[in-house]
Amino acid sequence: MASKIRREDNSVESLAKESKLLTSKPTQNTGGYDYLTEDAKKKLKTYSYRGADSSLLYQYILSPLAALLVCTIVPKSMAPNTITSIGLVWMITVYVVYWWYVPSLEFTKNDFGDGGEDYESLFPPRWIFLWNGIAILVYQTLDNMDGKQARKTGSSSPLGLLFDHGCDAINSIFGSANVIIGMNLSPSENMFQIWLLVFGPFIIFYIATWEQFFTGELIMPIINGPSEGLLGTALLSFVSYCFGSQYWQQTDVFDSISSIVGLNAVTEDVELRNCDLMVIAVLLFILQEIVLKTLVVTKKYKGSAEGLIPMFALAICYLIIGYIDPNIWLVIPRTSLHLSMVLFVEMSTELMLAHVTGQPFFPWRWQVAPLIGITFWVTVFGNSEGIKYVIIAYAWGMGAYLLMKCSFIIGEICDVLEVWCFDIVTPYYQVRK
Repeated sequence: MASKIRREDNSVESLAKESKLLTSKPTQNTGGYDYLTEDAKKKLKTYSYRGADSSLLYQYILSPLAALLVCTIVPKSMAPNTITSIGLVWMITVYVVYWWYVPSLEFTKNDFGDGGEDYESLFPPRWIFLWNGIAILVYQTLDNMDGKQARKTGSSSPLGLLFDHGCDAINSIFGSANVIIGMNLSPSENMFQIWLLVFGPFIIFYIATWEQFFTGELIMPIINGPSEGLLGTALLSFVSYCFGSQYWQQTDVFDSISSIVGLNAVTEDVELRNCDLMVIAVLLFILQEIVLKTLVVTKKYKGSAEGLIPMFALAICYLIIGYIDPNIWLVIPRTSLHLSMVLFVEMSTELMLAHVTGQPFFPWRWQVAPLIGITFWVTVFGNSEGIKYVIIAYAWGMGAYLLMKCSFIIGEICDVLEVWCFDIVTPYYQVRK
């Protein structure tokens, strides 16, 4: 990405500038930086966040609670990014525990012993669901506190916005995986439901970032993921703790609804599990987000639809591979999840970086190209033993790349703004050779 774009076709160049998207890689003029142009450095110093949360839950409960905690227990010396990191660590601990008890994402006798006559031994201990619900509420509270701490200490910056955005993106996969286990969904039998629970939050998150990139502001609707979504996920975990994860495989909720509205005769041959109703609710929420926001943004900003290409390419490739041969993902379920998370975090944070720096966004991400190649291979030739190792190498390679990229970007932004990422007390001294 750069401030100068060389093209032979002036009409294409004008369209790219108007839509803030690039369809081919631009030349670099970074002034000694790997990711920031000279114009980007100027934009960073003048960037101002614009946004609002219309959620009544946030306005009357979550926000006042976060403000109270910041004013009473958080010292002025604590950096907002430290608060953000603590919340993410909470969720990582839960994810590790879930991974320990259910490494395959599916409850089997091999995971918990032979079971014997004890039905409960087929499932993980219920306390992990309680822990997950508490961790989600802690994460939500800390996520609301970091911005208030930044305003309290006068340390608000584009770095904090980008750091918070990246942590939220990472947490998306932890929440999805824990919900899948909490509802006892079998990857071998509920592939579409699991795909929707993984990529649904991804798509909603990405579209919100994409909208902010073009409009310059983030307006959260009256019902949104960070507020009602996280609270609902926490309540789901508490239900699994109280009644067991097998509760979500029952049909009592649908049966009760049918009885109340008098549709027993019509629905007697229909069986919708409690988990199916949750998935349907998620699907409806995703569809309305996609339809409403894409219609508004694409109508107002010419060429903006190209910015959706990488996210939908990622989601569709996973769906195609899972439809052709689910075992490609199921043989290495955690690696498959981690690969989707890394690719999603890379593209969403790149989009946010382009927003805060005023740089154009390159929608044709090379990072997704290997996944498209794997999808093409599976579609034409089917599964093979080598595919598993290609996916493993792909996931590890992209993970290392993302870690390096984030480290460089954080370092460059700190250097431009003359701030530390986790320290708001020590003065920043820029050393020039």
